[in-house]
Amino acid sequence: MVVLNRLFAAAAALGTVYAMPAGNSTLKARVFDGFTCGSDKVTVAGMPSANETLIAQNAGVMAEGDNMIEVRWNVISNDDTVQGGNIPDSTISSSIDVLNREFGGKGFVFRAVNTDRKVNPDWYQYVDIDSNTGRDNSYAQQMKETTRGGGPATLNIWSTGLVNSAAAGYATFPWWYNQTPQLDGVVIQFNTLPGGTLTGYNTGKILVHEVGHWLGLFHTFQDGCYGGDYVDDTPAEASAASGCPTGRDTCAQPGADPIWNHMVGLPWLLPREDITDSEQISGLLQRCLQGYFHKWCVLAFDIF
Repeated sequence: MVVLNRLFAAAAALGTVYAMPAGNSTLKARVFDGFTCGSDKVTVAGMPSANETLIAQNAGVMAEGDNMIEVRWNVISNDDTVQGGNIPDSTISSSIDVLNREFGGKGFVFRAVNTDRKVNPDWYQYVDIDSNTGRDNSYAQQMKETTRGGGPATLNIWSTGLVNSAAAGYATFPWWYNQTPQLDGVVIQFNTLPGGTLTGYNTGKILVHEVGHWLGLFHTFQDGCYGGDYVDDTPAEASAASGCPTGRDTCAQPGADPIWNHMVGLPWLLPREDITDSEQISGLLQRCLQGYFHKWCVLAFDIF
């Protein structure tokens, strides 16, 4: 298990998911026909080397009670219509409810503290991650630098069109904060949120996945059968699952593929009410807590 300390390591990297986004009121609609994932460009080499020594120091450490994460929501729209990305407050509220349900009882509570709305067709259409670096392109950087608020413990969410992107969403990792704090947060395609038009992908689970990355989690299939997500109790998985196939087992190591894990690829398509406690994967939750507090360690002690 690699320990990532966002307040002390509670919030790192659930994963970046790409999808063909829906259209808007003035731009030609695009057909949603699949997705790729940009987080595959993130490697273990990109993590601070100090995480290796933190493993022994912080293994088993869990924060007592719930950690309140304040959420600043930035609505970036093409125009003033819902179809153009100007989602109503009810969508934001429903999205926060999904986060609290999926992270409920696991050390985190999310609370919306601010909503900022901006009409900017360029940001709406061209925000994306750079295909070479896996980081924000120039439009995304400008958007974030103009609108981001709060400190390292604040979750900034930008809902927008991602019209020219293959992404349904993407997130920064906690260990990026020290160098680029102005870019920290999650970008999400607005039609993947509750009530959106991407049928089957509009439950808010993609946002859960991205917040997982923001907290420090990799995909479960990171580095395939040799490495995985670097959480001890996550079974190894060779590749992303499609359709949550029960009994899938792609690696020789013990355990079937963790198809119910939010970081596996498609878990947001299915309800999670029937998942047993043993399938909630304690190591992931521990790592999220460690990743969340990691930011505060960096800022307070400059350890990296």
